[in-house]
Amino acid sequence: MIRSSQHHPITASIAVTALITITALSSTGCHIHSVASARNSIPAHRLDPNLFGCSREALAPLPYSSLGQVKPEQHIIGAGDTLSVYVYGVFPANEEETPVQQRAQSLNQRYYPPRGTVVGPLTGLPTRVEGNGTIDMPLIGDISISGLTLPEAVAKIKQAYYDENVLQEGKERVTVDLLIPRVRRIVVLRQDSPAPQVSLTPPGVVDQVHRGSGEVIDLPMYENDVLHALGATGGLPGTDAARELYVIRNGAGINTQFLSGSSLQGLVSGGEGGECNPGVIRIPLVGCPCDGIPFTPADVVLNDGDTIYIPRRDEYFITGGLLPGARVPLPRDKDVDVLEAIALATGSPGGPLGLSGAVLAGGTPGYVREATQVMILRTLPDGRQINIRVDLDRAINDQKQRIRIMPDDVVMLHQKPGAAFFNTFLNFFSGDSLLITAVDN
Repeated sequence: MIRSSQHHPITASIAVTALITITALSSTGCHIHSVASARNSIPAHRLDPNLFGCSREALAPLPYSSLGQVKPEQHIIGAGDTLSVYVYGVFPANEEETPVQQRAQSLNQRYYPPRGTVVGPLTGLPTRVEGNGTIDMPLIGDISISGLTLPEAVAKIKQAYYDENVLQEGKERVTVDLLIPRVRRIVVLRQDSPAPQVSLTPPGVVDQVHRGSGEVIDLPMYENDVLHALGATGGLPGTDAARELYVIRNGAGINTQFLSGSSLQGLVSGGEGGECNPGVIRIPLVGCPCDGIPFTPADVVLNDGDTIYIPRRDEYFITGGLLPGARVPLPRDKDVDVLEAIALATGSPGGPLGLSGAVLAGGTPGYVREATQVMILRTLPDGRQINIRVDLDRAINDQKQRIRIMPDDVVMLHQKPGAAFFNTFLNFFSGDSLLITAVDN
């Protein structure tokens, strides 16, 4: 009996210890997987900061003049131009006075009507250059002037009338001026907000309702490029749009398949990004400093029926673990590191009791030791996934631990094993009489 009474407290102590261990293990069971994942993860300080491309803050803007084209000193005549042609005594015939054509444009025009920007009188009659590059002139018939400048066209018309003995050299009066330049009709589809009013969205709130815009515009020759199309339809993409755009060519043999979304980001000059994406040209508006521009001057020139597409920006990271589950938007022009990501997700691992003072309302200590381990699941461009481990205790002083958050990252906050056991121990015994009952027995 004495031996039994001597070992009874020990037995009770063992039972209590076993119960505490089982309770602690069961309470921290959700962390066992994270501990196992931590062993197989890559410490953040071992990763090269440049491994995942340029930071957002380091991206350099595109020289926007490269989105336009160089206008020649002399207009090159082509099919679709409307010229003002005058040949004294011939075109028009039997008129003593010189015909005058008035050019005008709307005072409240948003961009070009197909009349150009110069307003002033011209002599002659309107003559349209046909699709084959010719104009029909009295007495000599069709004469090809496509590819010629205006002075060259005057010289060719004169020579044609000399050859037919219609005009006497030295006494002729021939003028050719541009009345209406040929235009290219294009479509601009924008997924950024078309409203001029700026709408503010609180951090962490995903805007699920959005309306895009579209316009059909006519661009005169030598201004039929991406630069003028953007200037006519609202300017550069807004912060809710990606800093890139796509030129989708119109023509035979394209637009017969859905565009490949997976390769859309990797398209390069000439639409050679994939077999099912012919005629699609990606034009980035920002890039790493000193990198080459991945498109040619011919890629920004627009033709009839071409479409400019400005996609909406869809960049988020996902939170989980001890963080509130959310899909948090990333800023467009600013980098977000792991500490800032936790703050955006309304977590505060460095705050009072790890989360907030509200945990004291239940009479329990709550999370006295804050969670300081972050696991980041990141998908690489080739489809592989890596697991990155961040120590928030070290991230306060070690810049290498403050890894940048990339789009589609999954950020999970966990407690370290020691902190998890410590918090569980306090929470288990707070306000609980289990220990007192076990000792009394």
